Amino acid sequence: MTRCHKLVSAVLCCISISAFAGAVAATPAPAGAAKQALVAPDKPSGKDAARDTELAKRAAGFIDAFSNSDPVLSPDGKRMLFVSNRDGLPQLYVGDPARPSAPATRLLHWPERMNGAVITPDGEAILFRSDKGADENWAVYRVGFDGKAPVELTSGKLNRDGIIVVDGAPGTFFFSARDMREARSTVYSAPARAPGPAKALYTSDRPGGLTDVSRDGKRGLFVEFPSNSENHLMLVDFATGKAKELYPVEGKVSVHDAMFSADGKRVFVATDAGKEAALLLAMDASTGKELARYTERKPANAEVVGVSVSKKGDRLALGLLAGNHHEVRLLHARTLKPTAKVQLPLGRGFPRDFSDDGRRLTLTWSTPGTPTDVFAIDSRTGKVSPLRSDARPTLKGLPVIETSLAEVKGFDGTVIPVHVYRQKGDKGTRRPVIVSYHGGPAGTSTIGWSPMAAFFVAQGYVWVEPNVRGSGGFGRAFEEADNGPRRLDAFKDIEASSRWAASQPWADKDRVVIYGGSYGGYTTLIGLTRFPELYRAGVNLFGVANLKTFMASTSGLIREVFHLEFGHPEKDAAFLDSISPLKDTGKIQDPLFVYAGANDPRVPRAESDLIVSAVRRSKVPVEYMVKDNEGHSLARRENQMEFYARMARFLQTHLASANAPDTQAQQSQ
Repeated sequence: MTRCHKLVSAVLCCISISAFAGAVAATPAPAGAAKQALVAPDKPSGKDAARDTELAKRAAGFIDAFSNSDPVLSPDGKRMLFVSNRDGLPQLYVGDPARPSAPATRLLHWPERMNGAVITPDGEAILFRSDKGADENWAVYRVGFDGKAPVELTSGKLNRDGIIVVDGAPGTFFFSARDMREARSTVYSAPARAPGPAKALYTSDRPGGLTDVSRDGKRGLFVEFPSNSENHLMLVDFATGKAKELYPVEGKVSVHDAMFSADGKRVFVATDAGKEAALLLAMDASTGKELARYTERKPANAEVVGVSVSKKGDRLALGLLAGNHHEVRLLHARTLKPTAKVQLPLGRGFPRDFSDDGRRLTLTWSTPGTPTDVFAIDSRTGKVSPLRSDARPTLKGLPVIETSLAEVKGFDGTVIPVHVYRQKGDKGTRRPVIVSYHGGPAGTSTIGWSPMAAFFVAQGYVWVEPNVRGSGGFGRAFEEADNGPRRLDAFKDIEASSRWAASQPWADKDRVVIYGGSYGGYTTLIGLTRFPELYRAGVNLFGVANLKTFMASTSGLIREVFHLEFGHPEKDAAFLDSISPLKDTGKIQDPLFVYAGANDPRVPRAESDLIVSAVRRSKVPVEYMVKDNEGHSLARRENQMEFYARMARFLQTHLASANAPDTQAQQSQ
C-alpha cells in the first residue's frame, strides 16, 4: 500500500516559507456577497528597489540550500522518488537509494508544484498531485519513470486529499475530496491507468478524510473531524457505501491517524482517547474490540500523529509530535511493544513508508542547521542513514545557528514553551528580535530548518518561536485552552511571551517585531492592536482581519471546524466582532508589512486588502505585497527572494529609527 502523507489536523495551518508551504483551493464568494474592490499592492522603486535587489542576493544563499522531502522507494528498492525545490519549485526527482551522492534526475519539467507522489504496485508508473497557481484544487496525474507524456487522471475542480493505491487493486486509486464551498467530504475510486470517471463510494456530511484502504481495496478508514478535539473513525464498506463508527464507543477523542494491518484484520488508531494521552490502539477491524495498546510516556502529553505499517505485517512506525520537536518509534505490529530505538538529532520530520521487503523505513528530517532531507531507517536496528548526500554550497560561510529552549509563565501559571534561534557565539550584544507565532490555531512551532529564520539570524536578529495555549503537541487540555471565549487567554499568552522576549539579555526591547502567517498573521494583528507598545513593527502573511467576513468566505471545511475554535458567525456574532483586529486598526501604531497570495482560499486576499486599506487610512506606514501565482503559500523561489528582501529592507528602515545600527552589518556572508 502506498499513500500520500497524513490527514491534516490543524486546519488553518501555519506556513513555512519554503517550497513545502501548503495552500487550498480558490473559494467563490458567497451568494449575494458584495464584491470588494482590490487594494493595490506596493511596487518598490528607486532606493528601495535597489536595496531589495541587494538583499535578495543575500537571501538566495538560504533559499538555494534546497530541501528534499517525501521519499518513496520503488517495489524493487532500486529507485527512489522524492520532492525537492532545488530548481525553485517543489518538483519530483528520481534518485538511487544505494548511491546517495549520485546525481538525481528531475522526473519532468512541470509548471506548477508537485506533491503526494506514489509508485504503482508494478513499479512502472507514478501518480502525483498538482494544482494551478497554488489554489489547491489538486488534480491527479500519471507518468512513467521516463517522465514522458504525463496524463491527467481526474477532471473537474475538487480539493482532493492524498492518493492511495493498494496491491490488491492496482488499476485503481482512492482519495477523499470536497467542493471547497462545502464541509462534507466524499471518498472516491478512479482508474489509475488511464483517465476515467471517478466513482463516489461514501459521503460524510461532516468534514473528514480517507486515511487508509485495505490491501484488497474493499474497505476504507475515514476520519470525521467536526473539530480538532472531536474525531470519529469510520469503517467504510466500498461495495455498499455503508459506514460504521469503529472508534470511539463514547465520548470525544482526537484521532490523528488510522491504518489497516497488513492482513486487514486489525486497525491501528493513533489517538488521545479523549485524555492527556498519546496512544496507539490495535483494534479488531470487525468488532472494534481493543486487542493491544502502546502508550507513549515520555513526553506523556505528546501526540502520535502518524502510523506506517510494513507489508510484511511485523513492524509499525510511529511519528510523534513531542511538543516542540518530533520523534520516531518502531513497534512490533502484534504486541505493540517497542523494538529498536531510533536516534535522531533534535529536529522535525516524519516517517513515511516501509520498503516492500520491510527492511527500511523512509524518513524526512531537518535540524535548525541542516535543511530538510531524506533518510532511511533500518527497521531491525533503528540506524538512520542518508538517502541523499547532495552538496549545498550556498550554506558555506553562513552563521551557525544555536537553539535554546525556555518556558514562560502565563498569567494563570500556564507554561508557554518557547525556543530561540541565535547566532552561535553571539554574546553580550542586544539584538533586534522577531517573535514568530505559528498558525493553526492548533499548529505547532517545531524545531528544525527554516531558511527564513536562518536568513534573519544571519542579518543580526534573534528569532523567537512561542507555542501559546491552543498549540498542538502539548496535551489535549493545552490545545483546547483557547477555544471560544478562552481565545482571550491566548491573547494574554501573546503578551506574556513577547514581553519575555523583550526582557532577555540578548534583546533590544525597542526593536521587537511580531511576525506570523495564517492564524499567526491574525496573531500579529492582535498583538499590534492590543499591545502596540511592545513592538516596533509587524509582519502579517495572510492573517484574518475580520472574523465575520473570513467565516463567510473561507472554505466550507475550515468554516465548520472553526465553529468550535472561534464561535458561530450568527450565534456568536458579537464575540467574533470583539476579537476581530479590523475594528481596532486605529490602535495600530507600528509599521506593518502585509503579504497575500491572490489565489488564497483559506484566508482570501480580501482579508489582507481590508487591513491594508484600514492602516493606510490611519497614516501608519504599511507595505503590501501580493503574488498572483500563490495561494496560502510562498512556494516559488522568485517570490521567496522578493519577500525576504522586502521584509528585511522594510524592517531595517523602520527599526533604524529606534537609533539602531543597520542590521546589514550583521550579515556575515
